[in-house]
Amino acid sequence: MKRLVLIMLSLIAFLSPLSSMEARILGSFPNQVEVGWDSVKGAVWYDLYLDSKPMKRVKASQHSQRLGSNEESLQSNREYKLLVAARDAKNVTLAATEITARTTSWAGDYYWVNLTEDDNDGKCRLLHLEVRDSEGSLELYGHFPKEPDRPLLIFPLVPFSSEYPEYSYDGQGPVELAYRTNAEVFNSTNIQPRSWRILELEEKNSSLRTKISTKVGIFSFKTESLLSFMVSETGEKKVLFHNTGDGLASSGIFRSPNPGEDGVFVFVEKGSLADIPKK
Repeated sequence: MKRLVLIMLSLIAFLSPLSSMEARILGSFPNQVEVGWDSVKGAVWYDLYLDSKPMKRVKASQHSQRLGSNEESLQSNREYKLLVAARDAKNVTLAATEITARTTSWAGDYYWVNLTEDDNDGKCRLLHLEVRDSEGSLELYGHFPKEPDRPLLIFPLVPFSSEYPEYSYDGQGPVELAYRTNAEVFNSTNIQPRSWRILELEEKNSSLRTKISTKVGIFSFKTESLLSFMVSETGEKKVLFHNTGDGLASSGIFRSPNPGEDGVFVFVEKGSLADIPKK
């Protein structure tokens, strides 16, 4: 990596006299981009950079590369400067070019369809999440049968802060309504909490995480919701919803019963309900 940084500095200093090469964007996704380039005579390596950061070195026989992945996500809906440099066996730069690459957005409607008869007393037959872009951040809305006329903001429940207040479970404000409506979908018991408080809110390039402390009588327990964004091999956008808890919550949370999902709800982007295949 240090060698690539030194090469990059050398390239910047001598970029203007170099011969040019052709490169193009072959595909763009919310967390990755794919670039292709023409062969350069004498090249042994091609080095790739995003915003001057070394990303990948590939052999001369390769003329395309995907940068970013589900595990190492690029930032969605963002423009990058992508540089491709052809180098010989002595790391001499033979040619280089810089182009603009822009990742796409995670925004869209995502659906989870229950493929079994185990549906938490009818509460988990079909789940609908909506992702929106908002000033460089993501917002997640839930569409619920109890509130058919308005989606409820469920991430972030409140603006990011170093400390969060405690809310009554029966509160009638928009925050309490959003939390309660969402929590009831995944509560597989008849136990009703007394109050709750956010412990942590976290947003990364490809995940949203909420950790909450809930009080039930004299007891309290913690739950954590993790939404992970990914792109399938066919380019399909998905949101994976992991819901975990300690103590009482561990056995009281409804998990996905679908085969192959291992308890994780896999939401797939669809344009509308009409796009969802019937069972």
